Amino acid sequence: MKKILPFLWLLLVLGVAVVFFVLDPSKTQLFPQCPFHAVTGGYCPGCGSQRALHNLLHLNIAGVVSYNFLFLPAALLLLYHYIHPVLNRIFAWKLPNLLYKKQTPWIILIVVILFWILRNLPWFPFSVLAPG
Repeated sequence: MKKILPFLWLLLVLGVAVVFFVLDPSKTQLFPQCPFHAVTGGYCPGCGSQRALHNLLHLNIAGVVSYNFLFLPAALLLLYHYIHPVLNRIFAWKLPNLLYKKQTPWIILIVVILFWILRNLPWFPFSVLAPG
């Protein structure tokens, strides 16, 4: 079972990628709406991520940034998380994973909270952080 689990995860990720590539979240009702936005009218840090993912799969980087400015940095952090141990193993490196430093979660939390607050301010340049 341990050997088949990574394959199942890969299959799930590929399936989700195909769905987001084929279907545009801004044009179909299949995708869930943000509960925070539905209740408050404000934007949470994740608002626009489904549309950003659709744009990323179509290689529309400007669209990704317009829907969620933090989407690309978050995707790069995830990529780093999974690539780092592989590179250490392949090249026999002993580089520490920066995501496991004591202050990293606090830095990420502060960035996300600041982004959450700033994207809900109605004035330029903060209004640019709102999705779309």
